[in-house]
This record gives sequence, structure tokens and C-alpha cells, in this order.
Amino acid sequence: MKNFRNLIVSSAFLLLCAAGAMAQTVQTDYDHNFNLARFKTFGFYQQERRPGDPLAASPINDRRIHDALATQLTADGLSASDQPDFLIAYFVSTKQGLDIQDNRFGLLQRRGSVNVSQVTEGTLIVIFADAGTRQEVWRGYASGTINPKDLDKDVNKAVTKLIEKFKKNQMGKN
Repeated sequence: MKNFRNLIVSSAFLLLCAAGAMAQTVQTDYDHNFNLARFKTFGFYQQERRPGDPLAASPINDRRIHDALATQLTADGLSASDQPDFLIAYFVSTKQGLDIQDNRFGLLQRRGSVNVSQVTEGTLIVIFADAGTRQEVWRGYASGTINPKDLDKDVNKAVTKLIEKFKKNQMGKN
């Protein structure tokens, strides 16, 4: 009975770890000597997309990210302006990866299967620069597995997490 309980607890732990591995990760960095709290208005850099840039190949995704950033910043009390306090640039990188699920069990005689599937892993990089000096003052990264069926939801979720972190950084919190 004790072994069965240990098996159940171990299985639950593995499920939680697997769910965590599928989630988006968000990291930010900023100039701690710069007062981010003075940012009230924003604008976007006119970015020239180069060949090989995933956003050059997909203007729809470029617009999706642009709109998600503008919507989230506006919802958080900032406003778009022709004379902004800060400018926004964003980039995307993608790479192919493997999702390996080991469904085998047993210590000596392994039974079950191993499932391997190809996935696309992506990172959204968002940069905020002081409009006056054009100096980068904040940078955020959101990384996760890209599911073409859920792009709108995934982009909005990543941008929401990034802007939440930005708001915390504005208050001097990490």
C-alpha cells in the first residue's frame, strides 16, 4: 500500500513538472538607474524586417504582436502618442526542438512507450527605449512552444506577462 501511495505522489509530481515545462517563461532586465515610472506614452520604432526574420515572412504575426502590445499597454493606463516617452521594438526568434515524453514504467523490465514529436520553440523579445536618448532602458523575453492553432492566445498571454513585469519594474520591483 505504501508503494502504491508513493507511485501516486510521484506521478502527480511528474505531471506538475510537465505542466510547468509547457508554460511560457518570462524574463526582464532594465536599467536600475533609469526612472521607468516616468513613462506614460509610447510609440513604435519603424522596424525594417530583414530576410530570414520570422516576422518578415509573416506580416500577420508582426501585426498580431504590435496590436497585442498596444492593447495591453493601453489597458494598463499608458497611451499611444506621436511624441512618446518611450519607443518599442520587438523581435522574434524560432528554432525547431523535440518534445520527448517517456511513458515507460517499471524498474527492471521497462514497459510502455516513448513519444517524440517535433515542436517549434519561440522567443519574443520586446525592447523599450527612452524616446529622447534612444537608449535601451528595458528588455523583456517571453519563451515557449509555438502552437499555430493558438497563436492569438499565446501572443496575448506572452505580452500580458511581459507588461505585468514591466509594471512591476516601473515600481522598482523585480
